[in-house]
Amino acid sequence: MKRNNNILLLPVYVLLLILLSGCSGNGYIPVPPQEQITPGHMAVIWYDWPQLSGSGFYNFDVLLTIDEDPGVQSAYYWAHQFHYKNEKVGYMGLQTNGHMQGEWVRKMAIFSIWDALEAEPGPGASCEWFTGEGEGWSCRIKYNWVEGHTYCLRIEACGIDEQENEWWGAWIIDTSTSQETFIGKIKVPASWQRLDNYSAVWVEYYGQVNDCNSIAYAKAHFEQPTADNGDFMPHELTSEIGTTCTNAKITLMENKGVTFETGGPL
Repeated sequence: MKRNNNILLLPVYVLLLILLSGCSGNGYIPVPPQEQITPGHMAVIWYDWPQLSGSGFYNFDVLLTIDEDPGVQSAYYWAHQFHYKNEKVGYMGLQTNGHMQGEWVRKMAIFSIWDALEAEPGPGASCEWFTGEGEGWSCRIKYNWVEGHTYCLRIEACGIDEQENEWWGAWIIDTSTSQETFIGKIKVPASWQRLDNYSAVWVEYYGQVNDCNSIAYAKAHFEQPTADNGDFMPHELTSEIGTTCTNAKITLMENKGVTFETGGPL
């Protein structure tokens, strides 16, 4: 077949119009969608607790205040992470837009422990088996937390079964109203003993964004946590800024806790 070279004779400006018009006929050149990122952990404070003889702590409390609410369209999680004597991990905290029973429910409180045995929800809550980054039990409840209110995040041993496996309960207490909300309880093996001598408070962005600067700005502070109903306090160990997105600021308030500022052009 003879090759048609007539197109080579077209003026340059005609070729340019052809290229610009594309297939859409409106002069728009489609731009490939930008690949999104999941920022994950943005700021962390690790605490070192006194070393107890015996099985460990039976309770942790920490006070959390969200000073600037980034809105329900964001995907923030502020949490206290705890560890058992055998290094198993759990955490509890507040989210801007949580996922519960297959749907997004906006503001939510959540309590999770990896590799746990079973779970029972509190009134109005649900407990779900999760997989992905490990597996375990998670109890969740719609919780319309309020900007500027201070909430006590409480994890506490609350009973044993016939095999001496231990139940751990989680509560959210609004200190402005004294209203106490029981999220649920999760059972762990007896071999785990109790809570170990280190924990962490952190802020995570679990949603996807185009870039780090498009993360909504948020500000929250955790007061110094306590163990065994106030009998013990930790020493600050280390602070870390996330590696995916570094637009986060940690301000230590001496022995009174930490403020996290995240998102926006920090």
